[in-house]
Amino acid sequence: MNAPTAAAPPSGPIQVRAAGCVLWRPAALGPEVALIHRPRYDDWSFPKGKLDHGESWLAAAVREVREETGYPVVVGRRLPTQVYDVSYGGPARMKRVKYWAAQAAADVEFTPNSEVDDLRWVPVRLARDVITRQTDQDLLEAFAALPVDTVPVILLRHADALSRKRWDGAEPERPLTDPGREEAEALVPALTAYGDNTLVTSPFTRCMQTLQPTADHLGTELTTEPALAENAEPEAARAWLRQVVKAGRPLVACTHRPVLPELLGESPLGQAVWAGRRALAPGEAWVLHVRDGSVIAVDRLKA
Repeated sequence: MNAPTAAAPPSGPIQVRAAGCVLWRPAALGPEVALIHRPRYDDWSFPKGKLDHGESWLAAAVREVREETGYPVVVGRRLPTQVYDVSYGGPARMKRVKYWAAQAAADVEFTPNSEVDDLRWVPVRLARDVITRQTDQDLLEAFAALPVDTVPVILLRHADALSRKRWDGAEPERPLTDPGREEAEALVPALTAYGDNTLVTSPFTRCMQTLQPTADHLGTELTTEPALAENAEPEAARAWLRQVVKAGRPLVACTHRPVLPELLGESPLGQAVWAGRRALAPGEAWVLHVRDGSVIAVDRLKA
């Protein structure tokens, strides 16, 4: 017998871009998720909202959660993107919403606002009975499918650097371009969304310059790691990452394009993610979500 045919995904121009989070907190019997009630729709859902002009998806997700719930968050793994029709009988309009799991970073008192009049913390096992829409129930299933109490190991490719042909000095001292410096500044909100993590960098100037704005924002120092240098032995990079994953150390590590495949390939899941994917652009990163010495999810991060 033939397998059932999957429903065709929605199609049409993406006219509405939004982002949100499944906000959670630890509890004695497992994670609880925050469900919000929106009086405009009379539904229970997860916090989300439209991107502001020039805003990144991740920044919008963090902002919307703060605005709708009052909670600051530490972002975790990506959840499935939703695409659905919002034309409501008019011209074709599709909405794309990107989601992250996000842990409440503080215990605050919810204050009703113009968009949300109530918030409930509900155990995951009971949340399905409260959630109104099927798309949010699907999101809850994806959230519950893997652990969410993970730590991030962010493998960052340095921002745009001056080309070798245009640089007369020593290769380790080759700096960022002006656009690269702008990329480094733009990385600050993206990287700090994952918490105040240790900042580790190749000793090459272009990597250090990439993380310096984040270090200045956090008021912390950069740690240099020779194993992340472009001229280091590949096994040194792999051994370094094995130690980091085993220890469950949350950190951001800035390195070079040729080093990244060695690092990502250290994890079987990373190997699978790398296969067939385009290389990271300058200023992009792989986010490894680590728990109990293993990588359980890998996301791509773009500021």
